[in-house]
Parts: sequence; C-alpha cells; structure tokens
Amino acid sequence: MKPTIETFRALENDGQVRLRAVPEIESYFAVFGEPDDAQERREIIDQIERTGCWCVVSEFYADGAWHHADSVGMCTGYDDPLDPAENAYVIDLMRAAIRAHEMQSIGGALI
Repeated sequence: MKPTIETFRALENDGQVRLRAVPEIESYFAVFGEPDDAQERREIIDQIERTGCWCVVSEFYADGAWHHADSVGMCTGYDDPLDPAENAYVIDLMRAAIRAHEMQSIGGALI
C-alpha cells in the first residue's frame, strides 16, 4: 500500500483530489475566546497577520464537480497551511479525500 502523501499526490496529479486553503470566515477570538492578557492577544493578532488564519479543505472530483471530503478550520501559524510537514492535520485531510475518491469509484454514487 502506498503512503498517504504519495497516493494523494498521484490522485492530485490526475485531477481527482485536491487541498485548498481558504481564509477563515470566523473570528479567532469568537471561537477560542479572549486571552488572559493584552500581550497574549497582541501575539495572536501578530501571528494571524503574518501567516493568516485558514480553513484547509480536502475535496474529491466526481460527476463533473468538486465535492467536500473534510476540512479543518482555524489553521494559523503555518507558513504553508497545506504542507503536511508543517500542518499535522493535512495527512488526515488527504486520507479523507482518498477515501471519498475510492468510495466514489467503487460505489458510483456520491457519498
């Protein structure tokens, strides 16, 4: 069995799966609450301004359109939120897209 990244990249090159980073629509502080002090809040804001705050989405292609496989939001602090070496969630997102693609290929109906 091929490793996840290798399998994903092969399917990605064939136009069957993809990852996207889209700007997070929710406020970081609305989700996680306000920090205990102003210094910590400033550090978080600086990090978000420097690296962004992203929702990373995995998708698979079927029936002429892209379909959602999985996603994780509030990804911040990464130079590249799509890089599995930086963002530990990416491997699981890749697996979800691979599984969704395989289920589509086997079952023939959207999952």
